[in-house]
Amino acid sequence: MSQANIDEAILKYENIINNVLKEDLRVLEMRLQQINAETSDLIQQRHALKVITDKNIHPNGFKAQVNIGCNFFMEAAVSDTSSLLMNIGLNHYLEFSIEEANKYLDARIKAYEQKSEELREKAAQTKAHIKLILFGISELQRGAR
Repeated sequence: MSQANIDEAILKYENIINNVLKEDLRVLEMRLQQINAETSDLIQQRHALKVITDKNIHPNGFKAQVNIGCNFFMEAAVSDTSSLLMNIGLNHYLEFSIEEANKYLDARIKAYEQKSEELREKAAQTKAHIKLILFGISELQRGAR
């Protein structure tokens, strides 16, 4: 193989790494950050649900300040915490019992953790492809000498 062909092949492989694989890796890492943020939010919701519904902490219900818009707050007293409304997405709310809400949150957390694991595996594969191509480039350069 002539030096010009080797240089052309090396340039092609470097373009693949820089323009395709690194961009794929960046997109995967952004999606992974979004999934992890969503998982963290769901874990916080589960913890808040546990605190709000704990009869040892709040035997007669609880009081809270609720933002009614434009940072105007109104005090609300909740005496019955046996059921609650949860946003299930796209601003649609469903009424859940405490057990149903816990099951729902656990299922969502598990689904996001599985998606997170899939994205980590794809990122690892992309990193492996980058290393493999870099190894091929070094072999081409070594063979050209």
